[in-house]
Amino acid sequence: MTSEPCLVSVIIPARDAALTIRRAIASVLAQSYTPIEVIVVDDGSRDETAEVVRALAERDVRLIRLQDNRGAAAARNVGIEAASGEIVAFQDADDEWLAGKLEQQMDRLRSDPGLVLVASRALFASEHREELGPLFGGATPPAGPRGWVPLLARNTIATPTVVTPRRALVEAGGFDTSLPVAEDQDMWIRLRLMIRAAPLGFEPLRTIFAKRDAPMSWLKRRLRASPLVSRRHFVTKLRTMTNNHQRSALLHVLSNWAVKSFIAFPRTASH
Repeated sequence: MTSEPCLVSVIIPARDAALTIRRAIASVLAQSYTPIEVIVVDDGSRDETAEVVRALAERDVRLIRLQDNRGAAAARNVGIEAASGEIVAFQDADDEWLAGKLEQQMDRLRSDPGLVLVASRALFASEHREELGPLFGGATPPAGPRGWVPLLARNTIATPTVVTPRRALVEAGGFDTSLPVAEDQDMWIRLRLMIRAAPLGFEPLRTIFAKRDAPMSWLKRRLRASPLVSRRHFVTKLRTMTNNHQRSALLHVLSNWAVKSFIAFPRTASH
């Protein structure tokens, strides 16, 4: 990476986000780091999302409209393909970045160009920016050469906190569009495994999140998909792991699957 500030492409998938997208974009444009471009991929919205984004066109905000809803993975892939920046950052249409987030993460990438991505902590917040507690219970993204193992059991990397070289996303093959959910967990594992075991960076800054109540149907899909993601990568790497690492990875996976199965598929009480 050069010493001069490089362009960062901020990719925001959006579906029916007219009420929140302006705030999400404003938090990106307010960042102290420059230069940036904002790419909003409207994923088949049925509301005024596109009109809201078009009103911001003069502020380096680009709109790409998909006629049909393809899902977050496909929308992010479209944004990655269209990105001009050497670095990609992700934002969600109903989330908000705090001041200084991007500059601090870019400083980390410049100081350690071997990093495959930099993530940070995240908070839930109310509509009035009242803090409601940390995402993932405050757990931080795993680090080190075996950092992908805990990701098999539990994703602790929030997508809107991720900053990563575009080449890494391309080399990894983009997000898996066959996964309706957990495509982010799958991507972070693949980045760690495929890009020459590159390390992950963590910055203890905070990215504030809008308060969201996930519908139970989405939660169940997430809980079903996560074990499939875990099994895919566990089986792939099994033969290259030492016995100790195999036991450690298997313990992570099985313990988490048991918890998720209990939550997603509780026993029906007999009468």
